[in-house]
Parts: sequence; structure tokens; C-alpha cells
Amino acid sequence: MVIRVFLLLLLSCLPVFAGGVGYVNYDKVVANYQFAKTSLREIETKNNEIQQYLLNKEKEFDKIESAVQKKKFEETVRVELKARENAFNAFREKREEEVYTRIHAVTEKIRLEKGLDAILDARSVFSGGVDITDALIQKLNSN
Repeated sequence: MVIRVFLLLLLSCLPVFAGGVGYVNYDKVVANYQFAKTSLREIETKNNEIQQYLLNKEKEFDKIESAVQKKKFEETVRVELKARENAFNAFREKREEEVYTRIHAVTEKIRLEKGLDAILDARSVFSGGVDITDALIQKLNSN
């Protein structure tokens, strides 16, 4: 009996570490975060530039009459296209990483402010938790 009372007293003195779990609708954040929207538009613009480049080269190709010149032109375009695609992919990856890093940093600030143990993607939460999506969007857009 004395041991039970001692254990109850001891447990009541221990700090409670369960701060709870928050969740974020990441798609909604990206759709409403101005920097993410701007980044996506820039990526789309660069992708459209590659498509326009291909259309222009196709028109040039159609004007070439010699089979030898066509072969040389194709090789030149293939090399140029590969360089453009590599630059595009590097740009896209950099932008996507910037968006993710900014979202993650602000999410971590909110987690600490609210005393939450973790923040999950909303798709993995079936019940419970604290939705911080709107607070995250507001903080992201105010920075």
C-alpha cells in the first residue's frame, strides 16, 4: 500500500511530455503560400521555354533539305536540349527544396510555440490532432 501511494506521488510530480500532435494539409499550404505559387509559375515558365525551343527547332528542321545537314542539326539540337533539360531540372529541384525548407522551418516554429510533439501530413491522421494548416499559411505569407 505504501509503495502504491509513493508511486502515485512520484508519477504526479513527473512532467507530462505529451504535447499532442499537429497536422498540416501540405497541398493546401503549397496552393496558398505565395512563394510556392511564384516558384511553381517560374518552373512552369521555364518548362514552357523548353517546349517553345523544341517547336522552333522543329520548324528549322523542316526547312533543311540535305540529309547530312538534318543529321548534324539533330545532333546539335539533342546536345542543346540535354543541357536545357539539365538546367531546368536543377532549377526545379532547387526551387522545390527552397519551398520545402521554408515550410518546414515555419512548421517547426509553430510546433514549438504550441508545444506539440510532432506535426504530420493531414493524410496520415485519421482522428484527433490539431490542424495547424491555416496558421502555417498565415505565418508563411507574413514573412
